[in-house]
This record gives sequence, structure tokens and C-alpha cells, in this order.
Amino acid sequence: MSLEQDDPKNRRGAERHRTLITGRVYFRSGQSSLDCQVRNISLTGACLRGHGVMDLPDHFRLEIPARDRIYECEARWRLHDMIGVQFKLPEKGAERAQATMAERVAMLEYENRLLRQRIKELSERLAEFGASTESF
Repeated sequence: MSLEQDDPKNRRGAERHRTLITGRVYFRSGQSSLDCQVRNISLTGACLRGHGVMDLPDHFRLEIPARDRIYECEARWRLHDMIGVQFKLPEKGAERAQATMAERVAMLEYENRLLRQRIKELSERLAEFGASTESF
């Protein structure tokens, strides 16, 4: 268990994952936008960092192109050049969060299969050279 989970001040409902991906915030009905870094993310929220994030309104949309996602957000805290946001889930939000988790598990299982296949291929190539993979 991480220190964050042991901290009684930690009120997050979901485990955070550190990231360093680019996001874009849209506000004023999409008329204005701002680039930011997504420093960490969970199923229920994120921490954003960047010039100008302190001046964002309390409600806005966050696009994360690397994950092909757009979230409706509500500002929960602000500190220096960072802002913590909670994702506003649709009425069936719990189902969507589960779907997101299921999508994530499916992607990880797929990546695992690809990695196992690559290990097998590399092991076979090593065997061609007379090397053994038993010491690995």
C-alpha cells in the first residue's frame, strides 16, 4: 500500500496513476482552450499542471488525445500551477467507470499476450545461436 493510500487526508475514491501526457482544456462553451500536462489520473479525476490552469473556471472539459477521451470536469483544488479535478460522470457513471476499467483490463491482457509472444520469439532466436534462456 502506498503512503498516499495510508494518508487519512487522502479523500480520493480511486487509485491514481502518474502520467506525463498532454491534455487540452476547453472552457467558455469551447471558445477558449488551454494546453496542460496531466500529472496523474484515476477513474474519478486528475491533476493538471500548466501555465494558466489556476485561472480556469470551476467547470470545463478536458481532452486527453493520447487516451482518446474527453471528460467533463469540476475543479476540486488549486495550488500554484496545478489544479485537481473530479470527472463528472453521466447518470450511469458507475457503469461507465466499470466499462473504462474493463477496457483497461482488456488492453493490458492484450499487451501481455503480445509480450509473451515476443519473449517466445526472442527465446527461439537465442536457441538458434545455442544460448539458453534458463538463466533468465
